[in-house]
Amino acid sequence: MNKELVFVLEPDAGRVTVEVSQASKETVDSLADDLGNRVNLNCARPAEKQRYLPVLQARSTEPNRPQSEAFSIWLYRLYHNSVVDGPGRRSVIQTSGCSLRCRGCIVPKTHQPENGELVSISSIIAEVIAHRDDHDGVTILGGEPFDQPESVAELVSRLKNHGLHITVYTGFTIEQLTQRRQPSIDHILAHIDLLIDGPFIAELREGAGEYRGSRNQYLIGRT
Repeated sequence: MNKELVFVLEPDAGRVTVEVSQASKETVDSLADDLGNRVNLNCARPAEKQRYLPVLQARSTEPNRPQSEAFSIWLYRLYHNSVVDGPGRRSVIQTSGCSLRCRGCIVPKTHQPENGELVSISSIIAEVIAHRDDHDGVTILGGEPFDQPESVAELVSRLKNHGLHITVYTGFTIEQLTQRRQPSIDHILAHIDLLIDGPFIAELREGAGEYRGSRNQYLIGRT
């Protein structure tokens, strides 16, 4: 069995993040003994004490928000200082609502839009820009971002106006997305820097590698 340990050193933050693949519990416990207090985290699931964006807009009473509302988005949470949701240190925008609902998803609370809040895109941009000097880019994940393509396209457009590196996670494959032939989806794909695509498959979790949840997922970057 191949074991994989990836160490992410952050001297300025005084911490080490260890990405573990197929290592035994004894190995992980031994690392924790050597390195100090342990906080478990995963892609799309930050440590409990991470800072989240406060509610900035009242919750809508209508779960199926019309897609014409291009300047707000269903948001589950926004957090900073992630080193597992894309390259470098990231601000992470986690959307609420998912039509795919992969079996074994580690964040099932994001499946229902009403578990999040309807938040203005302007407030999200302001929060990200306030912390941009501390981060290498922004990651958008879910839930399923492409369930809100018009809102995410607006979000991507505004982030790009600030010159930010953007990573997007999706449970759809890039082939499925391009076949939909929606201008908003085409805009997203044309303007982001990295797409991590494909559904989470629990049986393919082991040995997935950096930033991915399961081995079937691909990292697709702009050249």
